[in-house]
Amino acid sequence: MNLTDLSTRQWPSVAAAVALVALFGLTSIASLPIQLLPTIEEPQISVANFWRAAAPEEMEANIVEPQENVLRNTPGVTNINSFIGRGSGFVNLSFAVGTDIQTAKLDVINNLTQAPPRPGDALEPQVNVGGGGQTPGAASLLIRVLPDNPNRELSDYQKLIEDHVQPRLAQIPGVSQVNLQGEQPRELHITFDSYRAAALGVEVNDIIATVSRATDSSGGFADVGRRQYTVRFVGQFEPGQLNQLIVGWSNERPIYLSEVADVQIVPRKQDGFTLRNGYPAYYITVQRDYDANTVTILDEVNKAIVDLNDNVLHAAGLEMDLSFDASIHIRRAISLVRSNLGLGLLLAVGILYFLMRSRRATFLVTATVPLSVLVAFVALRLFDKSLNVISLAGLAFSVGLVMDAAIVTLENIVRCRQNGLSQEEAVAKGTRQITGALFASTVTSVAIFVPVLFMSGMEGQLFQDLALTIAVAVSASFFIAITVLPVAANFFLKQEDDDPLVHWWDRITNLVMRLTRTPAMCWGWIGGILGASALVIFLLVPKANLLPQAPSDSLNAFFAMPPGGTVEMVETEIAGKIVERLRPYMDHEQQPYIRGYNLSSFGTFNALFIYPQDPNRIEEMIGIVRDEVLLDLPDTQAFVQRSSLLNFGFDGGRSINLDIQGSNINALSDTAMQAMPMINEAIPGAQVRPFPGLQIAEPELQLVPNDRRITAAGLDRAAVANIVRAMTSGTFVGEYFDGNDRMDMILKGPVWTSPEELAAVPIATPLAGIQSIGELTEIRRTVGPTQLIRVNGQRTLTLQVTPPPEMTVQEALDTLRDVVSPQLREIVPDNISFAYRGTADRLEGAFSTMKVNLAIAAMVLFLVLAAMFRSLRDGALVMLSMPLAVAGGVVALRVLNLFTTQAMDLLTTIGFLILLGLVVNNAILLVMQTRTAQQDGMDRATAVANAVRVRARPIYMSTLTSIFGMLPLMVIPGVGSQIYRGLATVIIGGMFFSAIFTLILMPSILRLPPLLGRIRGTAGAPATQGATADA
Repeated sequence: MNLTDLSTRQWPSVAAAVALVALFGLTSIASLPIQLLPTIEEPQISVANFWRAAAPEEMEANIVEPQENVLRNTPGVTNINSFIGRGSGFVNLSFAVGTDIQTAKLDVINNLTQAPPRPGDALEPQVNVGGGGQTPGAASLLIRVLPDNPNRELSDYQKLIEDHVQPRLAQIPGVSQVNLQGEQPRELHITFDSYRAAALGVEVNDIIATVSRATDSSGGFADVGRRQYTVRFVGQFEPGQLNQLIVGWSNERPIYLSEVADVQIVPRKQDGFTLRNGYPAYYITVQRDYDANTVTILDEVNKAIVDLNDNVLHAAGLEMDLSFDASIHIRRAISLVRSNLGLGLLLAVGILYFLMRSRRATFLVTATVPLSVLVAFVALRLFDKSLNVISLAGLAFSVGLVMDAAIVTLENIVRCRQNGLSQEEAVAKGTRQITGALFASTVTSVAIFVPVLFMSGMEGQLFQDLALTIAVAVSASFFIAITVLPVAANFFLKQEDDDPLVHWWDRITNLVMRLTRTPAMCWGWIGGILGASALVIFLLVPKANLLPQAPSDSLNAFFAMPPGGTVEMVETEIAGKIVERLRPYMDHEQQPYIRGYNLSSFGTFNALFIYPQDPNRIEEMIGIVRDEVLLDLPDTQAFVQRSSLLNFGFDGGRSINLDIQGSNINALSDTAMQAMPMINEAIPGAQVRPFPGLQIAEPELQLVPNDRRITAAGLDRAAVANIVRAMTSGTFVGEYFDGNDRMDMILKGPVWTSPEELAAVPIATPLAGIQSIGELTEIRRTVGPTQLIRVNGQRTLTLQVTPPPEMTVQEALDTLRDVVSPQLREIVPDNISFAYRGTADRLEGAFSTMKVNLAIAAMVLFLVLAAMFRSLRDGALVMLSMPLAVAGGVVALRVLNLFTTQAMDLLTTIGFLILLGLVVNNAILLVMQTRTAQQDGMDRATAVANAVRVRARPIYMSTLTSIFGMLPLMVIPGVGSQIYRGLATVIIGGMFFSAIFTLILMPSILRLPPLLGRIRGTAGAPATQGATADA
């Protein structure tokens, strides 16, 4: 007993199963996390190093480079990139996807123990795990002071933020961490008067030693009688008592710290600032749990913002809002896919009714769609996937595809009913006749996704949701077609009239038979169709992008600040001008209006994020920002671009990194300066951004020690270095802990405003009395780097090349290699090398993987077909329909490019992979019907004509419902539509060409006698001599 007979006999069980699927499906929909894109796992570990007031070159030589040497032996590491700035250095290690990140973290920590000892005042390295899906970002918030609040100092509100804002956000379900990025920790500053200290004979190093030794310590335990006492030496001074610390003696008189220094608790000086809509702002980031719903979290965050703004923040004269509300984009993008899914279903149902002319039959076929989709939702939940644009697009693509099995089954049942069979006989025979072909087409459709499901790397993670939803929905549609549909047909399907379009199918059959009536015509069609397909594929395949262009409705501007500029200078002379120029657009006095902007400047990171009120005028806003807002800023170079919905850098994965590597940073800068005009000339309109900046013009004061005078004064180099550090940013002398808060204690000298003033600063020495800094050292004015970058152990200067929107990444990469690289080889010295990295590596690696997967998919498909037909020849015949479909997809892409830019990105390539599994279904129906007819005794010509006549209607019904089901995804614009538009175009074009030409190609092949004889015993009747192709 087969599944169909079992289902029709046990129909109550089928009804219960349907109810359970509906229940589990609806439950899964409610519990699926909602995101814009699937979670991409890129295992990374970052080692953060902090060394107070260290220059980039000292940070590199003493900490970063030694760590790189020991970390490159970490198992599984693929890349090591280091970013070094003032007082900080970050070593980022990338690992292969699938690496056990916790084990890798332990390996990194163990390897760091083998690094040379770090400087005494450098902090312990912080090892952080990132990119593994542990704490994805959910929201960024900014707190600003209201205009009528006289207290503009954000650091005064630190405790309020810690006590009220942070706990309120942390209690939101799904939030894993709340980071106070704008935090200004308190420091205990001991600011000494160098002149008074020198006059009293108090040495700076004595102050450092005395303060650092004033700490509590344990003395152990003592048994006194029947009691045991804990003995503690209470040596730490309270901040208010620190002035009473004795730091020296003068003629047997103690010199107290209060005589030479002032003690005060102050917030740590920020090395940058953030402005929200022109006002200083406190920056907060919210991280979510891996399986949390981003939209739900942001809804709760918005409620928390309203609550806090109405109460504690308003009372303090503060206001908080979202820096950027991602839920708006997520809702709009997902809403667009949902509407496209619904519209596609309506179009498919309309086409189905037009071709079947039966309301009951149309209803039965349509009813199978939501059931198949609900099964896909259950699969998404079981595999811990999310509801995102990719998975929803897969469901939208499935709308037409899941109808195929129901269409073919019900069409055959209706045909049997029209031939005079009873209801039960028509259902049983109609389903049984078509089950084999349906199973073959379902297996081929699902088998094509097997390579995608096992793809590793970014492309695999990005597209597994798509493959999973389509594969599960199509598989479910097969079982529904042979179990649920026959039961429903038994109850609801009545006697159907004859097919009103039968004359169409007769005309198509007669036309096909006339066009293939002689061997010469058959060979002509075969050669013409396959040859033209190969020519189209070879000549018209578009160039490739790594990812779809998915522009957002905001813009980013990055700019390189003048070297050596102070925070105050940048805030006043540059940020002030930007705020004034944006004010008319922010106050809605001048169009296009903007609804908000953020301006941040922290060291080498300087960025402006603008959110226009009308997304349709964003290109106009980009021109205004580039040509007006950021124009003529002093010594500033700006780069403006539209932001991307895809979270692969600020450019959406469209940049190519040209790494210029060598040991001499000046030579690297000179080479990059020569390379930039070459790139701009080769790729007009490209944006070329150097990292770090090309100007090695960070002003430096180098204090060269005079060893003779230092030794004569009773000092050494380390002692003088401590004094110099105390005279500038301050030197770390210890920590103060009051039971709740921990503060750094910093010894600082008086503020000086010129190198000459620094040289004149007096210091007391052990042997030479009072000496000046200028007498112990020689002060030289020079320049140095603001930032250093190292890639895989080498100093690197990176030119980030972003091609213009109308150019693909592959075209840009080919131009760089063919035009720019030969010119560079002529000018670069022997000790400098260059290579392409970033998107270039990913693009080539991803498409190499895709080519292999396409080959594997084709091989899997052929083996499945050969097994289904039990014939290598028939399996190969069906495979011949593939080049035609691929050519149709390529032509469709070219037609689409007449109206908009659509490259061959990874998702589009997945479309070709899906197409291979779909287009063979029509060929399977024709070949299987022909072989069945030949087994029943028909000659070759009659069998082919019968196959065309019987299968033309289901072929066109399934093809047209699939095409119209996907059509909204291709033609309706909106947020995120660019992500799946190329994929939809490829499938629609391929299926359209396949529907037209498969009915000519396959009969042409089937009417020819086999060249090598029959491979299986039931290949058909022996060929005889004659005048026609079938003789």
